[in-house]
Amino acid sequence: MRLKNNDQPKQTNYALRDFSSFLLRPLRPTPFQVGIGLLVNAIAFTTVPVHAELSSVFHNDAASETSSSRNLESPRSGSIVKHAAGLLPQSDTNLAAETHTSALLEIPFSLNALAQSGAPNPQVAEPASESAEPATESTEPIPEPPEPVTQAAPPNDWQVSAKPYIFVPFRVKLDATVAGRSASIDLGLSDILDFDRAFDAGVFVEAQKGRFGLILNGFYVSAKNSGNLGVTFPAGTLPGVGASIPIPVRASADASLSIRQGVIDLAASYRAVNTKLGDPTAPNPFPRLLVSPFLGLRINILRQKLEVDDVRLNNIPVGNLPLPITLPVDQDFRFNRTSVEPLLGAQIELALSERWAFNIWGDVSGFNISADQNLTWNVIVSAQYNFSSSTALELGYRFNGFSFEDGEGLRRAKVDLRQNGVQLAVLFRF
Repeated sequence: MRLKNNDQPKQTNYALRDFSSFLLRPLRPTPFQVGIGLLVNAIAFTTVPVHAELSSVFHNDAASETSSSRNLESPRSGSIVKHAAGLLPQSDTNLAAETHTSALLEIPFSLNALAQSGAPNPQVAEPASESAEPATESTEPIPEPPEPVTQAAPPNDWQVSAKPYIFVPFRVKLDATVAGRSASIDLGLSDILDFDRAFDAGVFVEAQKGRFGLILNGFYVSAKNSGNLGVTFPAGTLPGVGASIPIPVRASADASLSIRQGVIDLAASYRAVNTKLGDPTAPNPFPRLLVSPFLGLRINILRQKLEVDDVRLNNIPVGNLPLPITLPVDQDFRFNRTSVEPLLGAQIELALSERWAFNIWGDVSGFNISADQNLTWNVIVSAQYNFSSSTALELGYRFNGFSFEDGEGLRRAKVDLRQNGVQLAVLFRF
């Protein structure tokens, strides 16, 4: 028999069957449970044949609401209710009838709700409420924030620079006296590549923090000349034939004279001037003038050596021997001395731009302390080119002088050194 009314869809039949199975699940059901289970199962089977015909009507809300009420009034449903009521005990007939009636009235509405919950909703979905679950988060790893860029050290931190340099003298003039014997060296431009005869080099280290700075400078000087040198001997020091010559003698000798000097400077500086030249309101910080006087100590290490082999006398007669006369001497004369003396100086820098700068360095030490004469001085004028913030090249011209004299007679020692030449340096900032 095919029904003409709007029945519940197929989802309702499954729900009714599950419900009837739940009622019949106990091992010993009561007569009441048996009757209700049969009633529900019968209603479920009566709606199976009409599911295909009513599938198109299911989407209509009005038809769905009327189908539940018509199913309740169908003749077949009524006969099934009567059959289920006959299975109940007679003592409980009146109570069961009332209970069955209320249960049957609630079943169609429950079935209609189940059907509507399984049907597709043709209406536009409402916007999600605030209580809706958030969307699934992406499984991609969150990139870490970039590391902060390391900035340059502020002016209040120590800024250290190291500057190795080499000094190539164009002219070296030396007058030296060792143990009363005197000799001279005069080297020109043709000798600058013979580092055994003239070599100067050093390392300059400076640490600056704000206006205050520390200076460490090491400088090494070496000068040597050998061959036919003019040597002066004090009276009675040059042996003759059977006796010493009683007068001072200036003679030509096969000799070698060398001098080595090591200088170590330790000083503290103060940047007294750090100002911009020109319009102070201009955004360009150049040109800029910096003046830093310094005060400290200088350790002066002096080594001298004079080697004399043969002496030739051209104008001084010795006995009845004809001139010139060659006298064998074969003597070595040495003088070593280390002194600590005050150091005073200043450095001036004119920064023209981020790349170019000019520098003037001047210092003086000794001040005739602990000797009859003791004075060392340096003047350096240079140009500096900055390749980067950490590297620079410096080319300059240096004037250097050292005067020392102390003692008398055969203990007399003297050094008078003058040299000038090109100084090349590489500056590293840390």
